Amino acid sequence: MPTSTVRYYERRGLMAPDEWESGQRRYCEASLRRLVFIGMLQDAGLSLDDIAGVLGAARASEWKAIARQRLAALDATIEELQLARDYLAGALLCRYDHPATDCKIMGAEIDRRLAPEPRGRARSRPKAVSNR
Repeated sequence: MPTSTVRYYERRGLMAPDEWESGQRRYCEASLRRLVFIGMLQDAGLSLDDIAGVLGAARASEWKAIARQRLAALDATIEELQLARDYLAGALLCRYDHPATDCKIMGAEIDRRLAPEPRGRARSRPKAVSNR
């Protein structure tokens, strides 16, 4: 990990140097583990503000609320990506010349999206597309 990243984390209050030796920062194993944990939280998509909230949580309910919020965001992203994948997979299975003009399944989805929405109802997300 670049030293600039570690210094930035120190400025943000995510960690502190354990000691100085010959003008260099030295960290104990617990601090190194904290750095790895910060990286894991970043891999999970948490912002540094959220990471600070997790690290500074006084009670489990505090950090779990942050984790639940991120998990919900990940679930929404996964749903969107799965829908996108299903559309592309369906288009690739289409045996017609062009999915936008010739494929009945894709054409039905296009028509559904062009249809006026019933009053008082939001447009629902379609189920997975299949050419079977």
